[in-house]
Amino acid sequence: MPSDEIARNRKTAREMLTDVHTSVASAESDEDKAKLGGVSHDVDIFLDLATLWHSEAIDKAIGAYQTASNIFRDSNDETKDLDVRQIRTSSNLGSLFLLQGNVDSAEREYQYALERLANETGQDAEVLKTDLAYNLARAYEENGDVVKASQWYRDVLRQHPEHMECGSS
Repeated sequence: MPSDEIARNRKTAREMLTDVHTSVASAESDEDKAKLGGVSHDVDIFLDLATLWHSEAIDKAIGAYQTASNIFRDSNDETKDLDVRQIRTSSNLGSLFLLQGNVDSAEREYQYALERLANETGQDAEVLKTDLAYNLARAYEENGDVVKASQWYRDVLRQHPEHMECGSS
């Protein structure tokens, strides 16, 4: 497919998904959401939209990630199951908040994701925990809290002495 056609398709998809997001965001009652059908609970739509906006409009990407995060949190209240996409959504939100300079929101997202992973084991969980701990340390450092940042960097280095970024901070 030619690159200009890909760009047009991407633009069309972004516009369509943005319209869906606007409809979901403006739904004020359960009745309004029911009119939208399953779309208001389809986390993948909002993750796709966030991905489409990620490199072009941080505010719009954050809005889509927040909608996805709310869907995850609502569904997790009932199931208590862990969905790795939820962890990645919080991590991505934290990173975007950090890019905006909204350090408090970034910290909150990283902490939430770490809490969700607290009882998880296995290599994938450990990689996620390490990434989140490092990102949390960066957020504390950005916020000027060098004591907390150092604690988190040291924690990452204890578990992964080869982590170069922590050793240089």
